[in-house]
Amino acid sequence: MRKGAVFLNKQYNTGLYLRLSVEDTANTTKRGKVNPFQNESASIENQRVLLIEYADLQGWNVTQIYIDDGYSGGSFDNRPAFQQMVRDAEAGVINLILVKDLSRLGRDYIETGRYTEDVFPSMGVRLVALMDNIDSEGNDDLLPFRSILNDYYLKDLSRKVKSVLRAKAEKGEYIGAWAPYGYIKDPTCPNRLLIDEYAAEVVRRIFEMRVQRFGFGKITANLNNDGILSPRTYTRRQAGNEKPPKVWTICVVKDIVANEAYIGNSVRFKTGYLSYKNRSVVSRSSDEWVRCDNVFPPIIRREIWEAVRNLDGNSTPTGTVVVEPSLFNGLLRCADCGSAMMHKRSSYTSRVTGQKYTGHAYICSKHAHSGGSVCSRHTIPEPALLAIIREDVKHRIESISINEKQIVREVQRHFNGESLNEAKKHLEQLTAQLNELASVVTKLYEDRFKGIITIDTFKSSVEKAEREKSDVNAEYVQLAEFISAEEHRVLEVSSIIPKLQDFLSFETITHEMLTALIEYIIVSENDGRSRYRTHKVQIVYRF
Repeated sequence: MRKGAVFLNKQYNTGLYLRLSVEDTANTTKRGKVNPFQNESASIENQRVLLIEYADLQGWNVTQIYIDDGYSGGSFDNRPAFQQMVRDAEAGVINLILVKDLSRLGRDYIETGRYTEDVFPSMGVRLVALMDNIDSEGNDDLLPFRSILNDYYLKDLSRKVKSVLRAKAEKGEYIGAWAPYGYIKDPTCPNRLLIDEYAAEVVRRIFEMRVQRFGFGKITANLNNDGILSPRTYTRRQAGNEKPPKVWTICVVKDIVANEAYIGNSVRFKTGYLSYKNRSVVSRSSDEWVRCDNVFPPIIRREIWEAVRNLDGNSTPTGTVVVEPSLFNGLLRCADCGSAMMHKRSSYTSRVTGQKYTGHAYICSKHAHSGGSVCSRHTIPEPALLAIIREDVKHRIESISINEKQIVREVQRHFNGESLNEAKKHLEQLTAQLNELASVVTKLYEDRFKGIITIDTFKSSVEKAEREKSDVNAEYVQLAEFISAEEHRVLEVSSIIPKLQDFLSFETITHEMLTALIEYIIVSENDGRSRYRTHKVQIVYRF
């Protein structure tokens, strides 16, 4: 008996799962030499051909092929094709999963075990790992051991990669994926940096402006106003990518003036992953850093660097925008550029009264991050925004009350003055009429079967009853659809008013109350100045 013959009485809709990670690709290459056989056996195309041929041999119907190319086996949640396969298995689209070997499914033995021992069996899904000779409906005793070995492989590979990278960093070699702005990787040795004169000149300009005590916002605005390409845009253009340009931001400028690479120093391993399974980035203590001095060609003179560090270390810039969780967090959008509005603590003195005010306000985040060179402020104080919302809610309650009366009038007008309840009674009458016509047709068939009526009488009577039934049914469908729609409208309107009234009853408004009521708010630029300023907003409610 050939393998799988005991299951021939069951129809299998098979999903082929193919995966190739970056680690698997790297494992086939050593110092520029490729083993063509190893690479071929692990390739996506080879997996596809192998699995399709095996499925055909077994007589299984290949329903879908799922491919995760370039995804690690250590994680399951971030693999789109795998997640789609699970959804299809849950929906009954597939009832058999075929993989080349168990490591293609995953290398985390805990998660792999959960799927093979719990998730797939609960869905009635059979799992076959071809090269491992594993079948969940047969010889699955090796499943746990294979999963543990695959997990160990991933852990061991992670340890080796970290060890190699740390050794390179300790020798002063550059191990980053991209060269810092102002440098390029040496084409003959990717672990060595060369100066990119165009970008290096921009870096020198940034340090010079900072030494002259330019604020980060002003430096950012100068770069944007002069049309200097941002680091990301410059890198893209160098690669021939013509995507829309990104602007300079304050954060980018701050990162540049704090980067020791510009005085020739290499500082690596300041951050890392939580574990080889969890890719969350965490900061490391300074004693874990790997530092090598004077390993890159410097762009900035050391005295300039020291001056900037003294300036940034001994003073706190005034007028800095403070970002923190706020009442309207995530709800406000700029009307002109579409960016989120950001919260800032405001402090100002009225030109009219001379009184000093402190409080909270919101401004366009793109304007703030670009040093004011992109978009405009769109400033709106928090108390003014709350007052606008309260007033709008009051008007909305009045409007909904009017709409509720209009809905009743529309229903009555549609049914010639009848109320919605009377319309439902009419619908019941139509239902009874349809049942009566169905009984008439049944009685005609019985009479014809007994020979009570002639064939001509039978045909003419049935045709008449069917025509009447079709007319009544059309009226029934139209009336039922209209009643359903109007009931939904009345229910929707009647449920909105209590929510709005509850909102107005609270003296203190919370973020949770706002998000339950409002989807987002669009803020336009102000008209006027000082106490005569008017604020234009558009409130989009969740109902």
